[in-house]
Amino acid sequence: MKEKFNRQEIIDVHCHCFCGMEQTDIFSSGLEQLRKAGVSHLAVMGVVNTSLNKKDIGKLIPEGFHNLGDTLFNEADDLLGFARQSDGLLFPMLDTRALKGDVPSFLQGYITQGFRGIKGLYLADAGNDLSLVSVPEIFGTTVKRYQQREWEIFAFAEANDLPVLYHMDANRYGDVMRAILDDFPLLRINFPHFGIGRKGLIKIFDRYPNVYTDIAYMSPHIQNNPGSYCDFISHYQDRVCFGSDALLYQPEIVLEYIALVRSLKLPKKIEDKVFSKNPRRFLGLG
Repeated sequence: MKEKFNRQEIIDVHCHCFCGMEQTDIFSSGLEQLRKAGVSHLAVMGVVNTSLNKKDIGKLIPEGFHNLGDTLFNEADDLLGFARQSDGLLFPMLDTRALKGDVPSFLQGYITQGFRGIKGLYLADAGNDLSLVSVPEIFGTTVKRYQQREWEIFAFAEANDLPVLYHMDANRYGDVMRAILDDFPLLRINFPHFGIGRKGLIKIFDRYPNVYTDIAYMSPHIQNNPGSYCDFISHYQDRVCFGSDALLYQPEIVLEYIALVRSLKLPKKIEDKVFSKNPRRFLGLG
């Protein structure tokens, strides 16, 4: 009992579903591994797709992520099913990249079912860092209407005190990022992957106190320059969260990222902030 009491809490704010109930055994085994490692929560993003065909939804999914679940990436029901089996470990977040329809009623319906946060990507044009087709092109709409949809999502999240993880390049879209934060000053938002560039993110961090980031998918960069990243994390120690970008059937990636953080030899106080305190504040876990 003493060993369990002293175990360091770890919260991963950035995972993805990409599997279905057919993978229940793999899922259950993986969760047991993570519990033993001290993981108390996984924020898992589940795509909802109610209108796009396989070809078009595929244009909104980055390469390199092997999907074991629904071929149309309509993951909401499966993710909620996994969450019910997880005894509180999963924190389901709704991925809105393929959202179509009335935003408030659409989101309210899924929040009522059990989703606790929102995931988005800024895909206004083909210049995004993921090389994905833009949402306006997929849906045959304008950038203005697309941005209006995103603003309605942010407004709903702020009004309902929901965390938002939003993939956006601070260097390329810094002006849009600032507009979001100016319009929604109470929004808890995580721009992951160090905002796809620390230089742009620093300008955001220094101006907006409600912004977080995470280390997801950054392992090669951190390993190549650990001192620089240690300095950044130490300077912004109240903003950086632990995240892995793992798929729900890949517990080994979460464990690798835990080892990565510990390899940095951060002061215990700062390491605890990255692993637990900052994720708790971002997700609203208290």
